[in-house]
Amino acid sequence: CCPPQPKRATIDFKPDSGPMRVRPAAHLVDKDYIAKYNEAYAKMRALSRGDPRSLRHQAKVHCAYCNYGYRQEGAPKQTLQIHFNWLFLPWHRWYLYFHEKILGSLIGDPSFALPFWSWDQEGGRYIPDMFRREIALYDKKRDTSHYDTRVDLIYSGSDGKSDEQIREDNLSIMYNNVAKVKQPDAFFGYPIRKGSSSVNGPGGVERAPHNALHIFCGSPKEPGYEDMGNFYSAGRDPLFYCHHGNVDRMWDVWRSLGNKDFTDPDYLNTEFLFFDENQDLVRVKVKDSLNNEKMLKYKYQAMPDDKSWIAYEPKPLKQTPWSGSSYEYRLVKASAENPEALEVRTEPVTITVDQPKGSACDEILVLEGMEIDMQLPMSFNAFINLPEANKNTRVSCAEYVGSYSNVPHFILKSGEHTEIVNITFSIKANVEILGLKSADKLVVTLVP
Repeated sequence: CCPPQPKRATIDFKPDSGPMRVRPAAHLVDKDYIAKYNEAYAKMRALSRGDPRSLRHQAKVHCAYCNYGYRQEGAPKQTLQIHFNWLFLPWHRWYLYFHEKILGSLIGDPSFALPFWSWDQEGGRYIPDMFRREIALYDKKRDTSHYDTRVDLIYSGSDGKSDEQIREDNLSIMYNNVAKVKQPDAFFGYPIRKGSSSVNGPGGVERAPHNALHIFCGSPKEPGYEDMGNFYSAGRDPLFYCHHGNVDRMWDVWRSLGNKDFTDPDYLNTEFLFFDENQDLVRVKVKDSLNNEKMLKYKYQAMPDDKSWIAYEPKPLKQTPWSGSSYEYRLVKASAENPEALEVRTEPVTITVDQPKGSACDEILVLEGMEIDMQLPMSFNAFINLPEANKNTRVSCAEYVGSYSNVPHFILKSGEHTEIVNITFSIKANVEILGLKSADKLVVTLVP
């Protein structure tokens, strides 16, 4: 994962003074744009092995920051991981910014903008055709069986769902993991602070659709689901940057719904280093990425179909709330009463939790202390008020509250495969639709 040594002293980022770049939806670009896009990647691939602008080294940037390749400045005992926490969105925003500027400079076009794969729109329901047609955009390590399959935003390694079921489920995924989420840590992820190895807490947009689409695109024939299906290799595929364009766009959409970013200084002042189009190493801060139009000079093509999932209204599968039974499902937490932690394999797990009373802006369900093998792809869906939920239960229902997907990656410490993960689901809207506001307890079912 090691990038080359910089040739000159590190410089600090200054606001972009170039023309406004408008990132287009990949399914709407014309032949001229595709030719220019293909030319830019052809030139990036042709750069020398030691050039930090080359696709080889651009991929290593993601590899290093996403596989614990760096230690925290001032806290050398702690490594840095920009997934599973509040750095996920701003770090990838910076990554795409510099990648885009390099591509534009290689073709002499400062107005060039990366496309975004609009997988949340009906028009973007397939892997964009140009990624299998254009030589420089092609990557041999993809799941080619998915070229003509509607993208599944909670893909978990198996196909077989009907096109219509995937379409309806995708609306629910976008609503539950983006549109209804109010709390910043439920959307961005948990804080990570200098000197501490924070508990992993990925936000909604990262868990699904982001993670699921990495697995959807990676090749099942490769041992680590390369290229898109593993953090160390994902940046080798040009489709990665197109995918992340829409992930980044979700940040803008979420804000447009009246939601607010973190204001914590630890978040705003976090620094990263990236090579720019001049091969200079540039120091950037999270706070300088928040206003992308003013500071970074790019914006997204408007997508009218956003309203299809923002205004989605899930319907209950059950007409009446679950009334409970004489048996109360135990909390799975290891404690004096339950000394052994519950091992979850392929069967659903149901638990009962107390529901606090109140009328806060949001109500959240938190799964704490999950020990997950990070070298394996895995996922589960979470439901409330539906203890009979199983792997065949559709997520296009009000009982579904969110998903977790894992993209395989490696850990710096030799022999370690597992990490502790916390997950926060926003459930207020679901509780209200299901008529459970006054319920003392909620039944939660996790379906691997």
